[in-house]
Amino acid sequence: MKRLIIPAVIALGFAFIGQANAAIETYTVDLNGYVVVAFVGATPAEVAQAEHLAKSWEAQRHLMLKPQSMKAIAVRQSATVALTQAQLRSAIVGAALAKGP
Repeated sequence: MKRLIIPAVIALGFAFIGQANAAIETYTVDLNGYVVVAFVGATPAEVAQAEHLAKSWEAQRHLMLKPQSMKAIAVRQSATVALTQAQLRSAIVGAALAKGP
């Protein structure tokens, strides 16, 4: 019986891992052929997860596993102040330009 329970528990664990990214919003901004991918989080846990995703993406990009014309950043959005799409786009572009290559 143990042999059936352990794989079932592991399979359920893998099924819920993919749902951990549900709180992070992902935006892409096209800057005439150069694309910025922004992971946006509002709570401290979401911001930490967004930073982890952006660092992982950038590490893969520097290893030539991701396209060189795409850059990933993490953006913190206030939970109390909602940004319009234009404000969010300018924040993403500003953060990407401030971060450097």
